Amino acid sequence: MSTVEMDSVFATALREALVVAVKDTPRYQRRWRWRIGTGSFVGLTLVAGGVALAAGLFSPPGAPVDTPLGNVVIATHTGTATIELGPPPATATSVSLSLTCLTVGKFTFPNGSYASCGTADVTNPPDLRQISEVVPITSGMDSVTIKTSAAASWTLQAVYVNRVTTPWAINSHGETYGAPNQNGTPDLIAVTINHGATQGYVKASNLSCASGGDVTSISQALAWDKASANRNVTIPVFESDGTTVIGTFVLGDASGPNATTVPLSSLSKSCSSTQSGIPHNG
Repeated sequence: MSTVEMDSVFATALREALVVAVKDTPRYQRRWRWRIGTGSFVGLTLVAGGVALAAGLFSPPGAPVDTPLGNVVIATHTGTATIELGPPPATATSVSLSLTCLTVGKFTFPNGSYASCGTADVTNPPDLRQISEVVPITSGMDSVTIKTSAAASWTLQAVYVNRVTTPWAINSHGETYGAPNQNGTPDLIAVTINHGATQGYVKASNLSCASGGDVTSISQALAWDKASANRNVTIPVFESDGTTVIGTFVLGDASGPNATTVPLSSLSKSCSSTQSGIPHNG
């Protein structure tokens, strides 16, 4: 199970509305529509004191810092259920939710995002089938509801938090870099590759180009989907300076005998120009 957390940076809303071939990640299905091959986007949450939620994980500029407030509420249910949290502390901004699926099912959080657990998932250790979400507090909110099928079982840990978003950093070229957040998307987006061993950044412009960000009509969108159905696209991964290439990020999950992997520069002249002449791997 893998989590992909980033805001869409498609050049137009039309592209996002028209693309139907691009699919979400199996575990965490939200509004973004990137197909991830080799690599992961990064948007880790920190707890108070600056410690990453998992030891050794990459927490880039722009990632939120959550300070827990009050006691953790733990509940186990089968089917849809509402968990009472009590009144929020005065400084609380959000509710941090951590759901562990106990059976196969689709579990929907209060903000509409959802996670799906399959047969293989429920055989994993609990920490590998745990899905986290942070939901902003609305007026009068003192409970959360998890929606699922009548036979699906789950355990939820919930705690009020005060969430503060850290600022993006700026490199010597004036480019912002870090994790996407409620303020938008930085010029260089944090990613990990090589199974999490390498930390770096990809250009937002490259991601948009590799995803068909210059599509402006239905016919172009359909043509793009047909062309990209069996195609992966490689884009360079940089240090935070935006110029030093340290690896390759693969956008796409095409596999099989008809699958191809092509460099970003092969897609169009506009895509080639976004790389500023920097060589790519692949």
